[in-house]
This record gives sequence, C-alpha cells and structure tokens, in this order.
Amino acid sequence: MIETCSIVAQAVEGVKLELMAEAYSALKSSIKVSHDEMRMVFAEWNRGDLADPVVAAAADVLGLRDEDGDPLLEKVLDVSRGPVLCRGAATLAHELSFPAPLVSQAAFCAYLSGMKDERVDASAVLSGPKSAPSGEKHTMIEELRKALLASLIICYAEAYSLLAAAKAGKEEARSSLDEEGSFIAAAAAGARGRCRAHESILLDASVKSKMDPCLASLRRVCSRAAEGGFHMPGFLAALSFYEGFRSTWLPANMVVALRDGREGTGYERIDRPRGESFHSDWK
Repeated sequence: MIETCSIVAQAVEGVKLELMAEAYSALKSSIKVSHDEMRMVFAEWNRGDLADPVVAAAADVLGLRDEDGDPLLEKVLDVSRGPVLCRGAATLAHELSFPAPLVSQAAFCAYLSGMKDERVDASAVLSGPKSAPSGEKHTMIEELRKALLASLIICYAEAYSLLAAAKAGKEEARSSLDEEGSFIAAAAAGARGRCRAHESILLDASVKSKMDPCLASLRRVCSRAAEGGFHMPGFLAALSFYEGFRSTWLPANMVVALRDGREGTGYERIDRPRGESFHSDWK
C-alpha cells in the first residue's frame, strides 16, 4: 500500500508540472505576457490560494538568465527527460478501471514531447487557427489563475479517489499527498479527512466553495485554447473529468448498445434491477 501511495503522489507531482508548463505556455503564446511579467505572475500566484512549491519553482525557473542575459528557459529543448512521473499511476488506473484523465494525459504529454523531430515535420504541413484569442491582459491572467486552481483541485480529487479505489488508507493517503507549504494539498487533505471512504473531495463543502468561482474561468480558458490552437490538454482533461463526474447521464449507453450488437456483450436496462443482463439484435 505504501508503494501505491508513492506512485500516486509521484503522479500528482507530474500533473502539477504539466499544468505549470501549460499555464506558462498560455501566458507566453496566448496572452502574450513578457518573460519578466510571467515570473512576477507566478510569484504573485504563490502568495495566494495557489501557494505551492511547484508554483514557486516556476517563478524561480523564469527568473534564471543565461550568460548572455537571455532567459535560460527559452534555450531548454522541449523534450521530457527522465522517468515519466505519471506512468505508474496511469497503469494503476487502467488496472482498476478507474477514470484518471489528468494522470493519463500528463503521461501522454511527456511521450508527445519526445516526438520532437516528428512534431517539427508536422508543423510544416498541419495548420492551426489564423487568429489568437484576444482580451484584456489582466482579466485573462486572472482567468488563467482560477483555471489553474480548479485544475489542481481536480488533480488532488482524482488522486485521492484513485487511492480509495486501490484501497489505500486515509492516513497513508494524506501523508503521501500533503506537501509542506502547499495550500491546495493541505486543503485537499483536510477535505479527504472529512469525506467517506469512496467519496470525492469535490463533494466537500469547503472544496466546492473554492471550485465554484473558478469553473467559468476553466471553461473559458479551455475554450480559448481550442479556438486559438494552443496545446493545453491538462486543463482540458481536468474540465472533462469534472463535467463527466457531475453528469447523471453519459452516452455510454450508445457504446454498450453498439458492443452488444457487434459482440453480443449484453446490456442492463434502466427499468430493471441492476445486474440483469439483456441482449438484442439491434437490426
């Protein structure tokens, strides 16, 4: 069980790194914030609800200059190195048939970064939108902050639910995911302590009060990313998890019916007791 907690904690770190990278990308490419302004933005975020060692590290990274005075970050090759932090948790989620889109997406982003030569070739052939999203810079930065906060909360919700699915104990889970100096981790750990065994921290009143004011911003940031052709799969995965989790109905009934028609896998009915299996010809 300790190994499972370690795997999930490592994945949370990987997701946070991916979300920081996507926030940096949005500031740089979409909102058109200067390098020094980006450093100040991350430093300011680290003094509020987003206080987290990874946010602080992002400000530090943006502040380092090369010998010629240029930002060193802009000279770093965009290819992930070392072990993929989310791979173990993504594998665990698949083994448990548990939905973990943030963890899985962060792992795939690392793999995609490794396709540098293929991406360079593709960029010469595949086109994107001609116009970038526009708006008042301060407003867009604040919306990005809220979207990042919501995504990080959803990241911890996903992690705690994955641990619950793996039958990790509450205390083990809290100790593995609670980072010193991380406001969000501490809030998530507190919420996990108040929740029932398999209840998501998203249902906790204190977490919901933090999430609700951020959701419209998360949707707008994801919409602008799609319209502008900006690569922000972590934010999109967070929104996808939230929208799916809050839905009383999902179109999986179509998948089930198609599989029954093609493979004879059977289906349950909404007007019959759970567990009964039916089969139809579907022609």
